[in-house]
Amino acid sequence: MNGDRAPVDLDDPLAVVGYGGDAVDAALDARLTDALDGSAAAALVARLQTLQRALQAGKPREIRRGTGLIGRLLGRDVEAEAEARALQQRLGVLMTDTDRGAAALRTRVAAHHALQETLAGSIARIADRHRAARDWLDANPLAGADAPAGGLAPRARLEDRLAHLRTVQSTWELGARQLQLLHQQHLDLLARYQRIRDVLLPVWQQHALALASTTGAAQAATAADAQAAIESEVAAMAAKLD
Repeated sequence: MNGDRAPVDLDDPLAVVGYGGDAVDAALDARLTDALDGSAAAALVARLQTLQRALQAGKPREIRRGTGLIGRLLGRDVEAEAEARALQQRLGVLMTDTDRGAAALRTRVAAHHALQETLAGSIARIADRHRAARDWLDANPLAGADAPAGGLAPRARLEDRLAHLRTVQSTWELGARQLQLLHQQHLDLLARYQRIRDVLLPVWQQHALALASTTGAAQAATAADAQAAIESEVAAMAAKLD
């Protein structure tokens, strides 16, 4: 920009108070608020926790350990065992629900990536408008300094507008950092889900079915290891949301 040319007509108060408006996406705040909603991740973890309870069917010792002394006195371990057996009968349905939850989270992750690019462009445009006006004001310290009767000088109004633009920029920069953290968190959750879905659950199912026709200790140990690994993954996923 020519250093002798003002970035905005200082004689037009409306132009001054609206300076940089072309760089401000009015819908971006709502999009960012929606993108930072973690309900899709929480729903996936909740479905995996339900699946985890289904795998406890036939393992009263694990259930008792999970309910605690007071829970056992209140009969909650018996209720939990009954629930686990009922859930295991619906294992296929539970996996379908879990897959749908993962698909919903993948959609959110893809939207995050697109929004990150939009945010970066909007932040850069605001920074450009701020820098252009700031440089011009610094190069022309007397420009727009005369205040009309009962009002602010055009220079002061532009300074206020630049402070506003800087606040918007800072807010979006903070939002972009939060979105990046959430994006990485969701990618980690999906990676853990995929390991459960593609590796651990098939191992558990294979050896659990074998246990139905044999009492082999090796089969039991393998199924127990797979279940423990699933529980560890789900616990780690839940911890990510805390």
